[in-house]
Amino acid sequence: MKERIFTAKSVDECLALAASSLGKEIASLEYEIVEQAKKGFWGMGASDAKIKVIYQPTPVEAAKEFLNTVFANMGLNEIEMEATESGRDIRLVLSGEGIGMIIGHHGEILDAMQYLTNLATGKVCDDNFHITLDAENYREKREKTLQNLARRTANRAKKIGRNINLEPMSAYERRIIHATIQDIEGVSTFSVGSDDSRRIVVSPDNQVKRQQKGDKKGNSNRSAVPAKKPEVEKPVFEKKFVIPERPAQVIVKAKSIDDILPDVEETSTFND
Repeated sequence: MKERIFTAKSVDECLALAASSLGKEIASLEYEIVEQAKKGFWGMGASDAKIKVIYQPTPVEAAKEFLNTVFANMGLNEIEMEATESGRDIRLVLSGEGIGMIIGHHGEILDAMQYLTNLATGKVCDDNFHITLDAENYREKREKTLQNLARRTANRAKKIGRNINLEPMSAYERRIIHATIQDIEGVSTFSVGSDDSRRIVVSPDNQVKRQQKGDKKGNSNRSAVPAKKPEVEKPVFEKKFVIPERPAQVIVKAKSIDDILPDVEETSTFND
């Protein structure tokens, strides 16, 4: 709900002014008399009547009221607005002197004003709707320009076989590019960046497949756990060493050499 003050010489004139300004019937107005008109004495102390009107504006009324305030602050007092409604979509076409100030470079000012208009109107009206601002058919002209750009870029991307980056665009303009290239075979689009730097990349299908293949390969390499190498049993080297047997030795103790010799002979004979 909104409130608005109207002042005139009488309450009846205040009501007539309010009905004309708000586009409503006097009987439908909800108002409160703030101050009655005073005649004064010999013209001294006279004052006008004042009423406060409480009303629920439509989305179009709220949008126009907001825009009129903006235009007045910009010094644009001759801007006309024509509204068309289709369900929840409202289209406001602006025209008049100084319209170039409202459009701006590539419609940047127009887009910003459209965003603010939707915010301001949404605070007043509870309905879910969307307002589109256009100025001297700029939107249609810009749409055709973007469609031609999309086709030229798609053909060039297929010809050179590489990705092509477009300049940063608004969400509205990016949707036009995506929708146009969607119907062109052999090429696709995706967006990169964020906020004011978000842009579209036009990519030929072979480039996309190559990139996806590289991504899959890279992901698999990163995510795969390196397998343990099988433990190889070390070879065992064996070598036989043949140690010749030593002849048997017998130690015999005796008092003299003569006592030993017979025993040694016997031992030697025994070993043979």
